[in-house]
Amino acid sequence: MPTARQFVRSAFSFLVGQGLSWLGSALLVVLLPRYLGDANLGRLGFALAISSFASFGANLGISVHLTKEIARAPERAPQLVGLGLATRLPLSLLSVALTVAFVNVAHYDQTTRALVYVLCGWVLVDSVRAVAQGALQGLHRMGPLAAFPAVTNTLYAVAAAVLLLGGAGPLPVAVAYLAGQAVAVILTLGVLFRNLRPRLSSSGAEWWWLVAGGLPYFVWQASLLVYGQVDIILLSLMTNDAVVGWYFAAYRFIGIPAFVPIILTTVAFPALTAARGSPAFGRIARRALDANLLLTIPMSLGVILISDRLIDLLHYPASFHNSVLPIVLLAAGFPMVAADMILGTLLNTLDRQRQWAMVGVAAAVFNPLANLLAIPMTQDHFGNGAIGAAAITTATEILVMAAGLRILPRGVFDSSTLSQLARCLAAAGVMMAVVLPLRSFLIVVPILAGSAAYGLAALGFRAVSISDLAQVLRFVASRRRSAEPVG
Repeated sequence: MPTARQFVRSAFSFLVGQGLSWLGSALLVVLLPRYLGDANLGRLGFALAISSFASFGANLGISVHLTKEIARAPERAPQLVGLGLATRLPLSLLSVALTVAFVNVAHYDQTTRALVYVLCGWVLVDSVRAVAQGALQGLHRMGPLAAFPAVTNTLYAVAAAVLLLGGAGPLPVAVAYLAGQAVAVILTLGVLFRNLRPRLSSSGAEWWWLVAGGLPYFVWQASLLVYGQVDIILLSLMTNDAVVGWYFAAYRFIGIPAFVPIILTTVAFPALTAARGSPAFGRIARRALDANLLLTIPMSLGVILISDRLIDLLHYPASFHNSVLPIVLLAAGFPMVAADMILGTLLNTLDRQRQWAMVGVAAAVFNPLANLLAIPMTQDHFGNGAIGAAAITTATEILVMAAGLRILPRGVFDSSTLSQLARCLAAAGVMMAVVLPLRSFLIVVPILAGSAAYGLAALGFRAVSISDLAQVLRFVASRRRSAEPVG
């Protein structure tokens, strides 16, 4: 069973990798709206959304199922990986064909169709990535998993920056995205093949076992995709490319701090699986949620308080001021998004994925139906359907979180979780009191002052302890000592 030190080590590895990924995402947040403009950014956003639907259409929940089964029985990894690849690749080809047919039947413009064609290549690459990463996560090989987003985002961001600064449009940017993903998948496969050799199987019984076991995860993941990205599809059908661009820009802002729940859930899933049925399970779960609250609440509040200043700072075209209110609405829901990711990890570990999947189905029904009302309403009243889409996204996350907490077994969380929430909110109140009077100053001033205020208040309210920080610092110091040359 993973120890606390191993948990910190895995989290630290992911923090390093996600740091590079964060830098790449931040660079794209700066450059894409500024150099593509709202309409072309909207076309790129739509192409990314529709290709994500295509990828998940071939998913069947296989990668999550692989992680869980390999964590329980590592000796079966070669057979399970071979079975996963033999299942995903043919389904991906079928999904690509259906996507190409859709954009032609729906009469999207030539640029949009070309973007979709390029990103269909990503669908095939992603089918391999999902299986390889699912296996490595089950084997507790966190280093390669941390490296994957770092490699993809860094390559994509650097290539896109060079292209955009040279005057390129959205199509070369999409090619750069595909290239970054492909290189990282090749490197990931190299690591995987050093640990095992996939063993292909033609057994119908084994194939059905893999598909049936993955379907509950697939239902949840597909539902997550529907209520997470169907709004972009609906915006493209009910408004125009510029509105999609405003919404996509807002989403990219909120996507920057997404590394926090990604690190926590990716590291916690194998640890929770191994600790299932023991007292350590509850401790790991509470620690993960406590860390989530501690980190996501100030990130969310910070974005809300200075989103309009950021638009000006980044020299976006004036039309992107229409992204400010969607950013605020999405940022308000970010802590719930992160909490939902942790809840999903807990429920999957406890074999309650079917109940969790039903929550996702309900959300996937509610979200598009609500968007069918909210998007045209806000488009008519404000000329900005992105406002309605953002509001419905946050409302959906609140409903999902409430349902997830209801089906979680008693005793996993206790009053200490509510206490942690209260402490983090109190620290956030101090942060807001410091930032608001400083909004008119050079933007680095409210950012640094707010961060310092929250950190000190979190210590004062005991949302984080000196011993917690000391444990992280000791591990960082040990990493630095081990990296020093001997002799």
